[in-house]
Amino acid sequence: MNISRSSGILLHPTALPNQTGIGDFGPQAYGFIDYLAQLKQAYWQILPLTIPEKGNSPYSPLSSFAGNPLLISMSELVKDNLLQASDLVNISNFTNKIDFMLVKQEKETLLKKAFLKFSPHNQAYQEFCQKHWLQDYSLFISLYEKNGKIPWNDWLDHEKNPTQDNKPELIQKHQEEIHYHNFVQYIFYQQWTKLKEYANQHHIQIIGDIPIYVSYNSADVWANKELFQLDDTLKPQSISGCPPDSFNHDGQIWENPLYDWDLNKTSKFKWWKERISYNLQICDVLRLDHFIGFTRYWSIPTDLFDAKQGEWKPGPGSAFFKALHDAIPNLNIIAEDLGSLTQEVTDLKDEFGFPGMIVLQYAIDDYEFNKSNYPHKTFIYTGTHDNNTTKGWWNDYAQNNDLIKDNLYKYLAEQRESGDFIISEDTISYDLMEVAYSSNCLVAMIPLQDLMNLDQNYRMNQPGIADGNWDIRLPHDYSSLINKEKILELLEKYSRLDN
Repeated sequence: MNISRSSGILLHPTALPNQTGIGDFGPQAYGFIDYLAQLKQAYWQILPLTIPEKGNSPYSPLSSFAGNPLLISMSELVKDNLLQASDLVNISNFTNKIDFMLVKQEKETLLKKAFLKFSPHNQAYQEFCQKHWLQDYSLFISLYEKNGKIPWNDWLDHEKNPTQDNKPELIQKHQEEIHYHNFVQYIFYQQWTKLKEYANQHHIQIIGDIPIYVSYNSADVWANKELFQLDDTLKPQSISGCPPDSFNHDGQIWENPLYDWDLNKTSKFKWWKERISYNLQICDVLRLDHFIGFTRYWSIPTDLFDAKQGEWKPGPGSAFFKALHDAIPNLNIIAEDLGSLTQEVTDLKDEFGFPGMIVLQYAIDDYEFNKSNYPHKTFIYTGTHDNNTTKGWWNDYAQNNDLIKDNLYKYLAEQRESGDFIISEDTISYDLMEVAYSSNCLVAMIPLQDLMNLDQNYRMNQPGIADGNWDIRLPHDYSSLINKEKILELLEKYSRLDN
């Protein structure tokens, strides 16, 4: 992966402001790219664009391939003559929180109306429908809806475990529903690739996100059962999680099924190659979540369901990435190597030249904090979607931590001509941003909330808390809350004006 000294912004499209109930691929997304170009940014990092299976989390998807229909712009469908402007009159107005249930109802109604006007007799659509993952997904989601959205393991036997003999009959029986879901995915793909192309034309690369695990109740597991550790009843033998640490004394249970890495290797990691390859078609770079899990993973037996009772088991290691590299020449991956690292993790990352990550909200809370020690080929963040905003972090924690305050003050005093300054909730976001920009790390990534110095009310996700996540919306005047001149000054000062 060829990277130069530059910077980027982290923001999921759902948080973009527009006239409807959720951010999407419409005009505001194009305007956001225009603004990124004005800020001389080289990257726009997003979260997974997939369909949440539960809890509205894009990290718990119904498919690792299918795009979230809620991101489809209805105004773009008007331009395509699939809807009329009058169809949008009663759609919900802008709110500062996403009402996912209401938005889903409204957009589904409009998408079904657009489907009635869509002509499937064009080559691009026909070619798109040949994608292997789409055929699995569209049948799965049709059966999922037909069964009242209960987990696939509770379906009728011939549906939960179809054979080559009865699968054509299922496809024929649900043909209309399958055509509709094919249409939705085609529209998603067309709108997103058009938006990505616009970003690339403005010299902005898109960084996507790949969770290591998938949901049990997903098209991925339903269509590829042999690749996962399932028992004779097709239920997980063990589930994912992590052991107790300083952040979670009881450990964490993530509930995802674990991979049967031996069988994945036997298939030459075919499903993984398809997954990574497709996502690198719709993004320029991929952040590979929980990179540690490719060296070893925490296995929690389902009969115990206690993270403390789990055990470490070996991951696929170097063989996995060699297979990917051979199949995908431009394997542009960022390794999310946060947490308790081992030498094995560092060696695997370095073997393939993957840049790693530093998150300042964690790193600066360290007696050995020294930015010059960080690897040059690294993406440094003030925070991520799982962190509080920097202002929220300061108010809730950092301002009462003498070590953080001392580290921050000493470091900034070295960068500035004068040591006479005060760190407060009004300055903290730009103070921590300056630490990131001035570091020797190649790329500095900043959540847009930090550029706006927003507080904890604009936090995207709080791990371990089931409700109240993923639903933030930025105010319409977000650009007026950003000190554009200060950002450009810092980028020039620390040589990050890549484009």
